[in-house]
Amino acid sequence: MSHPTVEVLIFTAERCAPCRAMKPLLAALAEEYAGRARFVTVDADADPTTAQRYDARSIPTLVIVRDGRQVGRVIGARPRKIVVEALDAALMGTVSI
Repeated sequence: MSHPTVEVLIFTAERCAPCRAMKPLLAALAEEYAGRARFVTVDADADPTTAQRYDARSIPTLVIVRDGRQVGRVIGARPRKIVVEALDAALMGTVSI
């Protein structure tokens, strides 16, 4: 049985130290979840319209989208376990994380 693909929107900004701290973790997860999750970085300063559309008021914010619907959100620099749990739940079909 194949897993559905989810999209992870990473709202970040160059000025954000916690965002820079999360970069290695997110790069590793992008490799680990290749084929199941697509990671897209959105600079909240350069693209405030998209940040507003997804209600990303704090950075970093990860918005997990499945089938065109937001199904998860991780706000702030969080441990790997928290991010992985949200990703796995989205991939298993949980509609609200």
